[in-house]
Amino acid sequence: MFEGITSFFKKIFKSEEQNTGDKSKNAAKERLHLVLMQDRANVSADFLELMKQEIIDVIKKYIVVDESAIDVRLTNQTNDDGTNGAPSLYANIPIVNIRNDVKAEKMKEEKEPKVEETKKIKEEEDKEQQEETKKVKEEKQEDKKEDKQEIEDTQTKEEKE
Repeated sequence: MFEGITSFFKKIFKSEEQNTGDKSKNAAKERLHLVLMQDRANVSADFLELMKQEIIDVIKKYIVVDESAIDVRLTNQTNDDGTNGAPSLYANIPIVNIRNDVKAEKMKEEKEPKVEETKKIKEEEDKEQQEETKKVKEEKQEDKKEDKQEIEDTQTKEEKE
């Protein structure tokens, strides 16, 4: 009976060790695959992690995502002829919801510059018109002075004759 219990536990531990061995084998294989990809893409693990985090941060501005299920990694793109091509960035980011508040804010920001731009254009046009009006007035005053001077010159000339 003791032998039966012992063999039972041996089988359990043996299957657990085998499962653990398979898991560690697969994990090691995946790590090696990642290292090879990073090497081919000339990207360090730290750089890839930084890039991944920045991509996620940007996406989170616009979309509510399930951060626990995000998968961003380098993969090997397969060419049409079956050969390995350039490494590519794969991102699987589950979307929970779209941020409507950000969408509304962005639309408002897009409209505001147009209003401000229109005001500035109007102000510049008004200023140009005022300057033009000022120039015209100055030219008229100059013309009047010249006309007055001509009249005086003519009168002086007539008086001399």
